[in-house]
Amino acid sequence: MEITLTDQDLLSLAKQVAPLISPAKPDQDWAKLEDIRADLFAGKAKSWIRLYIFDRFPEIQIENGHQGAWVVGAHGAGKITKIYLPYARVWMHEHHDDIDWTAKMP
Repeated sequence: MEITLTDQDLLSLAKQVAPLISPAKPDQDWAKLEDIRADLFAGKAKSWIRLYIFDRFPEIQIENGHQGAWVVGAHGAGKITKIYLPYARVWMHEHHDDIDWTAKMP
């Protein structure tokens, strides 16, 4: 069975479907560590991320006062660890080879 639609039919269909499609959300700036672990840190455990990324590269911790830092509350300690994604994504791309992704927890 074949359905043939005219340009007018397609336009009418598009007008009916358009309200059902949600507009794209703007890129998110801040995310909780738990929410971004799979995407940014290859699904590594929070303890692994803290040890092999946050502790190994203290310049990324906002509390340390470095320009371009992108993690706040790196060790939790009563606060939710948050990641500033615009800086984090760039930094992670630039430093991917500096991270030992096969490292095991002590």
